[in-house]
Amino acid sequence: MGILFDVSEVLNFAVYIEQNGFEFYSEAAKKFSAPNIVELFKHLAGEEIKHENLFKKMADAAGGFEIEESVAGEYKDYMKEFCKNHSLADRDAIKGKVAGIHTIEDALEMALSFEKDSVVFFAEIKELTGFDGKGSVEQVIREELSHIRKLLMMKKALQAK
Repeated sequence: MGILFDVSEVLNFAVYIEQNGFEFYSEAAKKFSAPNIVELFKHLAGEEIKHENLFKKMADAAGGFEIEESVAGEYKDYMKEFCKNHSLADRDAIKGKVAGIHTIEDALEMALSFEKDSVVFFAEIKELTGFDGKGSVEQVIREELSHIRKLLMMKKALQAK
């Protein structure tokens, strides 16, 4: 049949992603003096905290559920690999990435990569069958997509100059 999969593990990883996103945006904001860039990154850092709190509440309330698999353990192995490949999965690597930011464009490209990875990751969380928090996750996905739009608009505005 299936295995018992602890959805709270995935949600705890979502919390970790949001914490790393907060760190990235907070540190990236310190690298620039342009008010519009600093304001955007501070706003996005605040959004990461909001999402972190939501995922913490969801993790506290979550339980396990049965997933039908063709091979025992395949879904859990898949989710572990999926989590490891998120661009915000390694806190030490984030520090290195921030140190490697030399231009606003570098920062925007990194931020876009993080946000896109998050949309894909959270869409996968939403699809976890039997999970009651789909509406909340959908809201986070919509917010992540709005972050992508804001970053793209900022990128376009900078290119127009």
